[in-house]
Parts: sequence; C-alpha cells; structure tokens
Amino acid sequence: MKKLTFIVAILIAANVNAQAPQQGTVTGTFTISQPVTKAPAAKSKWTPKKKWTPAKKPVYYSAAGTYKAPYSANRNIVYSYIDTVTKDAENFFPLKGNVGIGTNTPMSALELRRNAGDGDKKNFLLSLSNIWSPNGLNEPTIMFNNGDNTANFSYWTLGARVSGDNAHKDPQTFKIGYKAPNEPNEKEFFSIDSYQGRVKIGSCNTNVDGYKLYVEEGILTEKVKVAVKDSEDWFDNVFEPDYKIMPIKDLETYINKNKHLPEIPTTSDVLTNGVDLGKMNGLLLKKVEELTLYMIDLKKELDATKKEIEALKK
Repeated sequence: MKKLTFIVAILIAANVNAQAPQQGTVTGTFTISQPVTKAPAAKSKWTPKKKWTPAKKPVYYSAAGTYKAPYSANRNIVYSYIDTVTKDAENFFPLKGNVGIGTNTPMSALELRRNAGDGDKKNFLLSLSNIWSPNGLNEPTIMFNNGDNTANFSYWTLGARVSGDNAHKDPQTFKIGYKAPNEPNEKEFFSIDSYQGRVKIGSCNTNVDGYKLYVEEGILTEKVKVAVKDSEDWFDNVFEPDYKIMPIKDLETYINKNKHLPEIPTTSDVLTNGVDLGKMNGLLLKKVEELTLYMIDLKKELDATKKEIEALKK
C-alpha cells in the first residue's frame, strides 16, 4: 500500500510540473565586458506550495561560456540583452541604440565595417541570395517602404535577378522598381542587364542589338556630346584638291529621281533604324561643304560673265 501511495504521489507531482508554467533557468552562450568573481547564481526552484522565486540578478561569465538568467514572462524572449564589448569583440549589439557589425562604435542604426584587405578583391559587406526557382524571378531584393499597411502602401525596391528562370527567360538584371499607392504592381524604372551591359530607363524595347542605352519617352538635357570613331565620319576631305564633287546637273537628276540628297537616309530608313546623331551631323556637314563649293563655282562663273559683259559694253 505504501508503494502504491508513493507511485501515485510521483504521478501527481509529474502532472503538476507538466501543467505549471515553463519557468526556470535559461542556458546559452554569452559574452560580457564586466568580469565576475563569484560563481553563477543557483537555479531557482518551483514547488506547488511556493511561488516562483527567480534569482534577483542573473550572473554572467566574463568570457564566452554558459550563463543562467531568470525566467521571463514572455517565453519567446531568450536574450533580453547581448553585450559584446569585450577586449577582442568585433560586434556591438545593445538593447537600444546603434548596432555595429565589425565595429564597436556604430554611427548609424546599423553599420557594417570590414578592412579592405587585398586591393584585387571586393570588400563584401552584405550578401543577399536566394534558392533558385524555375518559375520565380530569383531576385534577392531590398525594400524601402512607407510603413503603411493600407491601400496607401508604397515602396521602392533595389534588387538583382541573379539567375534566369524557365518562365520569363529574362537575362540577369540589376534593377530599381517602385510601387505607387493604390497601384497593384511594381514598375521597373531602371535596369542594367548582363547582356552587353545594356541600360534601360522606363519601359521600352531592348531587343535591338548594337546599343547600350534605352530610354522611354525621351531625354531632356542641357548638353550632348557625340564622339566619332574615326575621321571618315567627319568630312573635312571635301575641301581637298582631289575631292570629286558631283556635277550640279547630275545632282539635279538624282534629286528628281530619289527625292532626297545623296547619302542622306530616307524617311522610311529613319522610321525603321532611327538616326545616328554622330554620322548624321557628319553627313549634314558634308552637304554644307559641298554646297559651299557649288556657291564658289557659281561665283566664279558669275564674275567671268560680268567681265565679258563689261568688255562687250566697251
């Protein structure tokens, strides 16, 4: 009978402990700047007859090791404070204030710092990656949002499509996007793709090879400087003595037949292929120079005619 009573008592105690709050000590790895000389506080005890009595003050080791902390009412909180300001600490994680990774004196909410090291290697401070998906964008992204959880929610994104996919067939692309309030989808405003490093601003067709910049709607700027690859695109040779200019009668025949000047693209050509500003300006310069030669020849003929008329008058 005594054995039976003892077994029942054990079962009752176990059931009470199972239903009691998960109170007790928490053990983990910790680092702190203030060394201690006394041993860690004893574990707090809980019995059905007494209230829970945690240690008044948790005791920590001065170097990385185990520690014991009192029970917290919020069971999701394991660490209420992480202090890494020890002699050799590289990181700083206070309960309040700035957080530093690689620095104990962060100057902003989060600061990451690392020595530059070898000049031939990049100084990677932050790495974003994701697991490849055949139907996803495979695009690690940083979001900057207004914190509004209503229809007014808006955000900017800074991300990179780091690998292709089987659905979109898009090249790897670094991009900046924006989702406006009350708009269902994000719009891509700027991108640089891995195919020849093409830059796109806005939404426009980039399936045209031979170009590096694609801009929607147009460009407004105070100055544009266009470089030419060689002297053949700039026609100063028109004024060389051996340059053969088209006779004016032949020029008239060509214009009547083709309805445009020689070497100048037609309207259909421009609509199909656009205009190369550098080459077009060179061609226009050539036509102006040829026109100047025509005017010089006409002036010579006019002067000769005047002399003949003056001679006849005498």
